[in-house]
Amino acid sequence: MTKIRIHKFFPVPVFEQKLENFESLNLELENYIYELKKKDPDGQKRSNAGGWHSPFFNINESEAIKKFISSFKDSLPVIMSDHMGWYTNKEKIKILDMWSIINSKNTFNVQHNHPNSLLSAAYYVKAKKNSGQIKFFDPKEMKVMYHPSISKFNEISAEVVKIEPEEGKLLLFPSYLYHAVDENLSDEDRIVISFNLIS
Repeated sequence: MTKIRIHKFFPVPVFEQKLENFESLNLELENYIYELKKKDPDGQKRSNAGGWHSPFFNINESEAIKKFISSFKDSLPVIMSDHMGWYTNKEKIKILDMWSIINSKNTFNVQHNHPNSLLSAAYYVKAKKNSGQIKFFDPKEMKVMYHPSISKFNEISAEVVKIEPEEGKLLLFPSYLYHAVDENLSDEDRIVISFNLIS
């Protein structure tokens, strides 16, 4: 049989990291986010379908948010320089904006992306079983438009990939990557912090 070599060009990475000591950090973050919701119960209307989208954080006003940022900031130049291959000055890596979404039961987020930034993130403050997976969509639109039925799911055939939320888990991905969040079928809130990065 002829040997077939596969060149996998133009991969789309999703970086995953579990933050240290996330249990105590998440309690502080949860309190901060619920306080924001008390002050602004209407929030913003973005990709959220029924959930609450916070106003953008003032990242200098909360010790919990400062602590959160310090827990992952050393990973950013590694991801951007070593893995993405970008020329990056770590002093110029900047959080463009940061916010939270609370999805109560039966709420979700529709498909969207985050233009005008480099990388975007989802961090799970509270995520119980069946609270809604994040799903990523193949950005190669022409491939999705026409193909035979898929008989074997793999990294080449996949059109949608889901990742289970887990408290303390941080996901970073290119901002152009379309994503959505499944309906929260649990009886508890699902709380996520998102942010965008530029350099």
